[in-house]
This record gives sequence, C-alpha cells and structure tokens, in this order.
Amino acid sequence: LDRLRQEATHGKEMADLYLKVIEALALAIDAKDRTTQRHVRRVQTFAVELGRTMGLPEPDIEALKAGALLHDIGKLAVPEHILCKPGRLSGEEMDKMRIHPRIGAEILETVQFPFPLTSVVRSHHEKWDGTGYPDRLKGEEIPLPARILSVVDCYDALTSDRPYRKPLTKEEALKYVRSEAGTAYDPNVVEALVVNLDRLETLAAQINRTTETSLAPDKRRLKDRQGTLTRDANEMRASIMDNIS
Repeated sequence: LDRLRQEATHGKEMADLYLKVIEALALAIDAKDRTTQRHVRRVQTFAVELGRTMGLPEPDIEALKAGALLHDIGKLAVPEHILCKPGRLSGEEMDKMRIHPRIGAEILETVQFPFPLTSVVRSHHEKWDGTGYPDRLKGEEIPLPARILSVVDCYDALTSDRPYRKPLTKEEALKYVRSEAGTAYDPNVVEALVVNLDRLETLAAQINRTTETSLAPDKRRLKDRQGTLTRDANEMRASIMDNIS
C-alpha cells in the first residue's frame, strides 16, 4: 500500500513538474505580449469559475485550469506569419491553423496527466452543431470542459484589444455569443456565462491590475518583431513538425 502511495505521489509530482515546464513555454511563446497574457489568465479564471458553477468534478476543473493556459500550445507548429497576420486568413492558411488542436494534444500526450487535459486541448474548436474541428464532434460528444473553454475564450477575445481591431463592448460580445448558442456553443454554457458575467468581470478587472500581467512586454510596441524569441519559436516549430505526424 505504501509503495502504491509513493508511486501515485511520484506520478503527480512528475505531472506537476511537466505542467510547469509547458506553462512556461506557453507563456513565453503563445502569450508573449501583455495583451495576450492577460487574455490567457482571464480565460483560465472564467473557465474554472464556470466549471465549478456547472458542477464539474475536480479532475475536470484541473483540466480546465491547465487547458486554459495550454489549449493553443499546438500553435508552435503554425508559421509565425500566419499567427501574426492582421487580416483574414486564406483557405490554405486556415488549413495550417486548424492543425493546432491536434498538434497540441499530441504534445501533451507525452505525459500521463492525472486529469483529462488532452481532450480539452483537442476539442476546444469543436462546435455544438458538429461543424468544428479537428474531429467534427457534435453536442455532448464534445467534453464539457472544452465546451466551457470555447465559450469563455470567444467572449474574452471579443472584448480584448487587438492590433487589428478595437474591442467590442460587453453587451456587443454577449449578443454575439448568445446568437451562436445552439450552433457553435452549448446553450447551457452560454446561459451560465450570462448569469455569472458580472462576477467574472470583477475578477477580470483584478487580473488586469496584477503585477504579472502589467509588467509583461507589449510586443506591439517593439521595433524588432524578429528577435531571439521568434527565431527560437520557429526552430521549435520545425522540430515539432519533424517529430509529430
């Protein structure tokens, strides 16, 4: 019995260590400017709060907590010029962008996390009506944590400032999300967002004032967008594509 406990403890410690490494990688590459880093932290908070409100068990809460940080880790395999393109992507560019949930899940499958992280990462672009990707899952075939993540990720992205557009107001973003209930999003998750939005917005304001996000570099103001970090990221993308089918 003691041996089993030791093995379980060791497994959790290894998973925690691996998660910390990947979190650092995600924040360094995917959330490499102040605006995006705040978005990631808000999405994590929103998702976990909604998950608890909707009665998710603790393993799913942990998956949401990690998945909110790591759901776009597969974008390491997407060329930089596509990720940073200010306008609409072409069909070919969208095809390259759509590989990132699958690649992200395959990256994270290299460790056995004690919670269902890979399913959140793989399924966060699935749609309620079955028109999403990569697996065209429909309705409750999509894991509930992934359904929660997709709603809060969309809402916060719409209300966030971007170099290529101004943020929508809370009312405008909420109107859009509600219009997609039953098509892109689980209606129950959308309703939970509506009911809890004032409380979530209060938490978001606290995140925006934290030292961690306020001190992050604003990449939009950097003159050299092709620095060491970008070169390293491109090398990592090449390595990932060489090693993941």
